Amino acid sequence: MDIKNLSKSIKGFLGKQWKKWTILIVLVMVIYIGFIFYKYIYKPIYQVKEVSAQKFEIREDTYEQIMNSYSNLGENINRVINKDYHDSFK
Repeated sequence: MDIKNLSKSIKGFLGKQWKKWTILIVLVMVIYIGFIFYKYIYKPIYQVKEVSAQKFEIREDTYEQIMNSYSNLGENINRVINKDYHDSFK
């Protein structure tokens, strides 16, 4: 019986004050959506990010390999350009 009286009193209170509760629930939802928007959309886009300067290094063996392939390519191009081709129409 006590549960019935309690449920009736809660139902009566919420029934009389339903406009205030609806406004409160909508307000809480707007605040929650605003918080989610701020945390996951606004902050990642507009947050100032620290730029850290890193020293750029190339390993010596990789540099030597690149330079050797570059010089070989240059030698091949020069060899093809300067080659004396046989004239087949003479």
